[in-house]
Amino acid sequence: MLSDLELSSVTLADGVESRLLSYIRDASLVPGDALPREEDLAAGLRVSRHVVREGVSRLKALGLVESRKRRGTVLRSPNAFNGLQKLAEADLFSLTEQQEFMELRVALELGMCSYIFMRKTPAKLARLRSLAGVPDSSVQEYGIELDFHSYLMEIGGNKIASQFRSILEEAFKPLYGRTAPIDEVLKTPTHHEICDVLEQGGAEDFHGIMLKHFTRYMTTKHTRPRPKSPLTTKGTKDTKKRKLIKQANCNCKISNNLFLSQQSKNPMK
Repeated sequence: MLSDLELSSVTLADGVESRLLSYIRDASLVPGDALPREEDLAAGLRVSRHVVREGVSRLKALGLVESRKRRGTVLRSPNAFNGLQKLAEADLFSLTEQQEFMELRVALELGMCSYIFMRKTPAKLARLRSLAGVPDSSVQEYGIELDFHSYLMEIGGNKIASQFRSILEEAFKPLYGRTAPIDEVLKTPTHHEICDVLEQGGAEDFHGIMLKHFTRYMTTKHTRPRPKSPLTTKGTKDTKKRKLIKQANCNCKISNNLFLSQQSKNPMK
């Protein structure tokens, strides 16, 4: 439990954080501009330097400011996903959450298809093809998958979408380490085929091939392998044995029914 003094300090820090955000907005500060010195902020806000320090540390946790030598606390370009990125890097999401991040990644890339198609250039397409990996393979190494799709999003030209996607990748990356995240048997369009359509096809063709490419992610259940029961049988011999047992049980049931039927017709005296 927090003491009254600690609770008061936390409450003051909340207020300082809020007022600092208002100050940044009202003063029209831009990335690279410095905040007032700590002692000046303490005097202006009428709180201790300790409370100011706590409020500023919260802005740092948001990725909104940073400390620089000889300049003090300086405003940065805001990253809306900074907190999510730290959680993803620490691998604190559950398996179910990682699966949902994978699904969100697919939805994001499919949603960016129109922008990617609209903003492509010959030079960008050449670069994309150089990252496509093995020509005839539907399944690539994780690093190749990462590089290809990251640059595909870069072609789309939306910086925030690219930032979000990079965090999603960090979030679902553990799936590759401890489960089978994709169906490696399913044949889907390769990276090179995607490049072909992006170069020669239309916008709808590109969206269609991307949808097919992601089929392996959309159809696979990303679940941990269940421990096999000792009663589970394997192999062809066991399969035949199960069929024989099933047939024997069926024959037994038929025989019992016939016996009961005969008994009903000829009851014992």
